[in-house]
Parts: sequence; structure tokens; C-alpha cells
Amino acid sequence: MEDRQPYSDLELFARIAAGDEEAFRLIFHKYNQKLYPFIFSMLKSDADTKEILQETFLKLWLRQGTLSGIEKPEAWLHTLASNATFDLLRTQARYALRLKNLQPAEEAVDSMIDELDAKFTSAMISEAVENLPSRQRLVFRMSRIDGMNRREIARELEVSENTVRNQMVTALNFIQDYLTRKGAIYVPVLILLLAEF
Repeated sequence: MEDRQPYSDLELFARIAAGDEEAFRLIFHKYNQKLYPFIFSMLKSDADTKEILQETFLKLWLRQGTLSGIEKPEAWLHTLASNATFDLLRTQARYALRLKNLQPAEEAVDSMIDELDAKFTSAMISEAVENLPSRQRLVFRMSRIDGMNRREIARELEVSENTVRNQMVTALNFIQDYLTRKGAIYVPVLILLLAEF
């Protein structure tokens, strides 16, 4: 069960900006557990995941001067972790190619880049979903994670099918805009996301 904290994330970020180590400790303990599964899902390595977490929280501490201007601390931390994860995946891919001392065919390089883009886009989609309003997030998860159709969602939430459709279309538009802003456009993933609704 998650501990109740007397301060909001915005208040804690403001305190960290002033050099408050206790506020940093509270943010660390709250988001260390939240970010771990998100990062591990891409890296599949406990050691690499812990390295990214250390890097993420080190950057948080080192960027104290910019924290007061951050409006969504959780999304900001997810972005830091996503970027660090993607950088590590790229570094690992380059190292693997050098280690094998290969001059890979253009198709192999393209395939590897596509795979990295897909992982990064998947992380960005997760991040975008976390930024949706709670009702849209619920509808999106029921549809895309639980595999429920529009009628089933409407029955479960006791709303009309049109309401479900409107919530889902708005959510998908937000996610697409979010990915575009982040530069994480991976067409096959978007086609799967937008299909059948």
C-alpha cells in the first residue's frame, strides 16, 4: 500500500529546488518503485534498470534550479527515465555491433533501429497514457489492455457507447499528438493503437 505523503509532488519539487534532501528522499522512494517496472519492461535487466534509476534521480538532484518550472513532476520523471533508457539501448546496440566486428548489412541496421524505435515509442505511449485524464485513461486501458469492445466498456462504466467512443477518440488523438511532440513516431505501433475503434 502506498504511503500517504503530506506534500504533493509539486511541493516536493519546490523543496528539492531549495536543496531539501528529505524532499528528495520522499520523491526517490515514491518514484523508484513506480519507474522500475516501466524501465525493466524495455531493458529486461535488473542491473541496467537500477543504473537508469540512479541516473534519473541524479539528474533530478543536479537540475534543482529548473524544478520550480515543472508542472507535472511524474511525467517529467518518466521522460527523464525514458530518454536515459533509450540512450542506453542505443549504446548497447552499437557496442554489440562493434563487439562482433561486423559491417552489418543496411537491412540489419534498419531492423535494429526500428526495434529501438518501437521500444522507445512503446515507452512514450505508456507515458502519454499516464498523462490522460483519469476517465480517458480508464477507457483506453479497458480497450487496449483488457481487450474489451465499445459495448462492454459502456456496460461496465454505465455510459453510452457514443461516450466511450468519444473518450477513446480524444485519448488516441492526445497520444498521437504526444508522440509527435516527443518525436516518437513508429507507424506500425500507431496503426495498431488507432485500429478498430
